[in-house]
Amino acid sequence: MKKRWETPMAMVEEFEANEYVAVCWGVECSTGNANSVEWSFYRNPVQSGVTHDEAYCGQTSHQWLVDSDNNNVAESMTEINTNGLGNLSCTIYTNDSYSEVRDISTVGSNDYIYWTTSSGNRTWHHQGWVSDTVPGHPNRS
Repeated sequence: MKKRWETPMAMVEEFEANEYVAVCWGVECSTGNANSVEWSFYRNPVQSGVTHDEAYCGQTSHQWLVDSDNNNVAESMTEINTNGLGNLSCTIYTNDSYSEVRDISTVGSNDYIYWTTSSGNRTWHHQGWVSDTVPGHPNRS
């Protein structure tokens, strides 16, 4: 029986991103505080369908502040993986009265922020802490 030898070869795979993403920070809604605030905006938040859930907005992975041009300044905020509502744009406010819009570029890690999301005739009034997606390395996503 004749042996057949093949020349050893090394194969190199290069990572090539199929889209550019620079997510900087995650935001976890303080659902208890947010549910309390809804009573000042709705007669009955439960019946109005504007409650906050630990499994959704209560998770850091559900709200993202995005730095799309990689300059360490947030340009947008989106709530993702909602309970059947798709992705919702967020509007950030200066305090819990939700009356004065805050410039998103002033938001950074460790800030406590107030924001709203809306779908149809419902608006949720969130609040919570901004945190690095990877502590010490905010541009890793």
